[in-house]
Amino acid sequence: MWDAVTVVIPGARTPDQARPNCAAADVPLLDAATMTAAREVYDEHIRPRIHAGW
Repeated sequence: MWDAVTVVIPGARTPDQARPNCAAADVPLLDAATMTAAREVYDEHIRPRIHAGW
């Protein structure tokens, strides 16, 4: 995970679907402890399954 990477998940077909997606831009950044925990989960459970295929 990299701080400079952001992701948009497209798929909203109506303004009512798009509004919550836009509101997500106002969500506070994750704190360092949460980022560390997420990275540990990724490294343990996800990385071994996908990195060999890159």
